[in-house]
Amino acid sequence: MQSLQILPETESLHEARWWDTDANGKIHCYLCPRHCHIGEGQAGFCFIRVNRGGKLYSLGYASPAAIQIDPVEKKPLNHFLPGTKIFSMGTAGCNMGCFFCQNWDISKSRSDQVHSTHAEPEQVVELAIRYGCPSIAFTYNEPTIWAEYVIDICKIAHARGLNTVMVSNGYITQEAFHEVYDHVDAANIDLKAFTENFYGKITLTHLEPVLETLVRLKNETNVWFEITNLMIPTLNDDEAETRKLAEWILAHLGPDVPLHFTAFHPDFKLQDKPRTPPETLHRARKIAREVGLHYVYEGNIFSDGGNTHCPQCNALLIERSWHDVRKNILRDGACPKCNLRIPGEWKNRRGFAVDAMHTGTSRASRDLFDTLNL
Repeated sequence: MQSLQILPETESLHEARWWDTDANGKIHCYLCPRHCHIGEGQAGFCFIRVNRGGKLYSLGYASPAAIQIDPVEKKPLNHFLPGTKIFSMGTAGCNMGCFFCQNWDISKSRSDQVHSTHAEPEQVVELAIRYGCPSIAFTYNEPTIWAEYVIDICKIAHARGLNTVMVSNGYITQEAFHEVYDHVDAANIDLKAFTENFYGKITLTHLEPVLETLVRLKNETNVWFEITNLMIPTLNDDEAETRKLAEWILAHLGPDVPLHFTAFHPDFKLQDKPRTPPETLHRARKIAREVGLHYVYEGNIFSDGGNTHCPQCNALLIERSWHDVRKNILRDGACPKCNLRIPGEWKNRRGFAVDAMHTGTSRASRDLFDTLNL
């Protein structure tokens, strides 16, 4: 467990959920599959769930360390309100130990090592509305570890007509799963590889709990979800592994769950690995489509692999350039040429007016940072 030198007074902390006391007097946190047993004055692996006076508290509650207005395609979500803005936020800490983390400056930090601001759930929703965002994303670090904050924001957001999105590694227990995802409209789950060896050595976790989360999302919820696989040269870009990953998705989730293969760039503890060649993504996309997946995308490179085509007549339905939507000819969620219904969420059912074809996200983010003094 992580030892903390200084902890805020309990009066200023938010008591956590998903814990009990074990026979040795330590706190057992069962929010994620790590099942940390946390001594007095210590934090779990995630840094932000702490034992103070025999109770578990969340240091992430109302303490965002990163706030940005993004295009929803950046999450990435290609079948969820395309072309709209999404209010995005994260805190410190993470429950995985990925050597390649591209947000390591906050995910590998304790709450007292980042510059965070105070924002109650009501304030978060008000800010999203003020900047015309029909959705709020919990992202940048792992939102599961600040799930109490996520749930409270979701309840208020839904009451005000906004959608909520989890961008997650999928590392959550069965006990906590529904208490979190029953409040969520959409998710992108990062399936980091398809071998236990990669998960054990490179993320310090396990593969099976992530696969279980994906199956639960498919079979037990109405959450719209997509999957991302970051392809790292020599570690998880083997063609046989890619085929097995795609075959598992087809068999357990069906052909219509969008799969994003994205390019790696050297970061954190994997500075020795090269950038992912575009050809690797092209090959992976070809394999997944051969397996039978209908919607396979490429990310973090400029290519036509970000476009949405009709799997029946091959019409170009949504044309994208990086995270920008250039053209969208979907008609009520269907292909206008052959009338095939394209799975996804194309209209905001929550009621908030959708600002289609997002523009001005950079300027809005600058204004937001000024507002919050970040």
